[in-house]
Amino acid sequence: MPDAQDRPNVQQAYDRLASGYDREGDTKPANAYLERPATLSLLPDVTRAQVLDAGCGAGHLARELSDRGAAVVGVDVSHEMLTYARDRVPDADFLQADLGSDLPFDADTFDGVASSLAFHYVREWERLFRTLRRVLEPGGWVVCSVQHPHADFEEYDGTRNYHEIERVSAVWDSFGAEVAVPAYRRPLSEMVTPALDAGFRLDRLVESTPTEAYRRADPERYEYEATRPNFLCLRFVRSA
Repeated sequence: MPDAQDRPNVQQAYDRLASGYDREGDTKPANAYLERPATLSLLPDVTRAQVLDAGCGAGHLARELSDRGAAVVGVDVSHEMLTYARDRVPDADFLQADLGSDLPFDADTFDGVASSLAFHYVREWERLFRTLRRVLEPGGWVVCSVQHPHADFEEYDGTRNYHEIERVSAVWDSFGAEVAVPAYRRPLSEMVTPALDAGFRLDRLVESTPTEAYRRADPERYEYEATRPNFLCLRFVRSA
């Protein structure tokens, strides 16, 4: 993130949220039964692939990648999140890094990049996708999930212009403690154009819908999620 004041806010927020993410990540319906199935549906065969988990959090997606046969490297800005990720996926490598900065990897290192609900904490997607293109081999892929642009515009307080990138913030309740989490909301065009300009092509797009497991876990919320957008999942492929 280019604004220095945003980095510690995000890092500190997720350091405080980490224990909850660790405990709830496998069963929280919005993650386990809505976003993650849609994200996983876009993955190619990752057997023996070198995959970067960009914004790995507590390691739930990294575990899925590892279970599918990938060699996983995870990065996250939160030290506390990485502590849980290392325990969850001991065969993976994890290091602290900011997706808004250049990543500490050589060119053509990875076959793919997977990212679950992390890119919306980065303002400059042009820089982000240039960095991802550099660390990917030709033909490599990026699978990412983000907050849906329509849902963001409708649900965040203080949004003014859908067509602009706006810094937003939400207060999350983490086991009785209120944590302010900053992010950036952007229109759909600003989610796709930076990747195209960096040398990717858009291969597939999925708007997540809740699974039957979601219905069983939370029938009332299921009815809401089944008719409204929440997450957007994208797959890009790097040009040669």
